[in-house]
Amino acid sequence: MGPPLLKDASFNITRTLWRRNLDATWSFQAVSIFSGKIDTYSNNNARGIGLPKSFHVDSIQHWEPFSHDGISYDLGHLDSHEVVFQKEGAPISFVVTYGLHCFTKDGTEHNIPLMYADGRHSQLVCLERYEASKQLKSMIERLGSGAWIYLTQGESFFTLDVMNNESGELEPFKICMAIFREHRVLRIHVTSAFFARTGEGSPEVPVNKKGFSIFKVAVDTLKKPKGQCPKEVRNRHKK
Repeated sequence: MGPPLLKDASFNITRTLWRRNLDATWSFQAVSIFSGKIDTYSNNNARGIGLPKSFHVDSIQHWEPFSHDGISYDLGHLDSHEVVFQKEGAPISFVVTYGLHCFTKDGTEHNIPLMYADGRHSQLVCLERYEASKQLKSMIERLGSGAWIYLTQGESFFTLDVMNNESGELEPFKICMAIFREHRVLRIHVTSAFFARTGEGSPEVPVNKKGFSIFKVAVDTLKKPKGQCPKEVRNRHKK
């Protein structure tokens, strides 16, 4: 029998959350607007809700939410996803995953006293990075419309002017990535993303190197041996 939300018109969802269980299955949590009761359903009983898609890649694909001072912070916007770019000819598809440093950083004025860990290490949550990370998916999609990728030793990056919700000002934002081939899949793994206030890409230090389009980078990546990527990409918790 399916859950009430599929059959009972009086049951409406105000908040939904997928959770990964210890046995690697998924469960769905929903809140009734009438009773406030939290009901949990297995994946088999939650048809049509939209289970997070999983890909055959060796990176964290779903980040669990965290809580601080009674506030829950969702990380569903950093779930793995597919992005497709098309300029001429056949479309180019990448599987995108995100790393711990997209929402953590030790030693900032925006830290909260909460450590978050992946399968490699742990860092303090940075609320400035967390808030900005909500825009990362749309930033990645903009690679197909003219954002230049700059290549460095071991990884790549691009910059965009992004609204800082705290300051209310546009600031240069730097997205660091590993672009590689995993199995037969083109991959983007965002290793870190932050407002660039110092170093290359900041207002005082403009990028002084040749940029490449995502289409050029994709063609070059397909020519490389599969699996060449920074160690940060393999960030899953050990079983």
